[in-house]
Amino acid sequence: MAPVTTIRLAIFDVAGTTAQDDGLVVEAFQGAMVAVGAVLGTPEMERMTHYVISTMGERKIDVFMHLCDGDLVKATIAHDRFIKGYINLVKAGKLKEFDGVSKLFDQLRASGTAVAITTGFPREILDTIIDGLKWASHIDFSVASSEVAKGRPAPDMIFRSIDLYNKHFNTHIGAVDTAVIGDTESDMKAGVAAGALIVAGVATGAHNPEQLFHAGATHVLDGSVDLPTIC
Repeated sequence: MAPVTTIRLAIFDVAGTTAQDDGLVVEAFQGAMVAVGAVLGTPEMERMTHYVISTMGERKIDVFMHLCDGDLVKATIAHDRFIKGYINLVKAGKLKEFDGVSKLFDQLRASGTAVAITTGFPREILDTIIDGLKWASHIDFSVASSEVAKGRPAPDMIFRSIDLYNKHFNTHIGAVDTAVIGDTESDMKAGVAAGALIVAGVATGAHNPEQLFHAGATHVLDGSVDLPTIC
């Protein structure tokens, strides 16, 4: 497929899109819910796990608030435990980037396209991921869900990425100059809501191509490293 345009900013999700989660979110989530009284192996835990998978990409405190029926104290305890659990998994080396992702970032930047990463994780986890995967020298910007008013499917993290780009490069690009890449329905919905020119789903994470197209994907790729085929 021939490239359709040249974009100024590529905005990538992390877990499931550029990094191989391999069940780490679910593992950390279950540990967090056990800490607030849930029991592994029960139908209730199965129901909650299904909800976590279906809402992959969304801000994690929002997910815990739903699962804790709006109990802020309980949700905060679970969220804090989730953060500690996931950070420990990353520090143990269990999170890996998909093959070729760092090279993709470098290729995009060399061609004049800046790279931003966004995530439903809070900043504490995102910084640990950037450090653990040694991405600091390969990306231009990063935005955590804890730094914006609303998490996905709201487009706040996309707009924050664009704002960082414009401030850094003293330009005035908009969403029409961006590509949004993710593996979840919430990634696609955020890209559509922002007005991104390209909203590319990748078949490497939580949701399948049919779900991604249904949520508004303009393209679905086998993986993030295929982005240069369309832009």
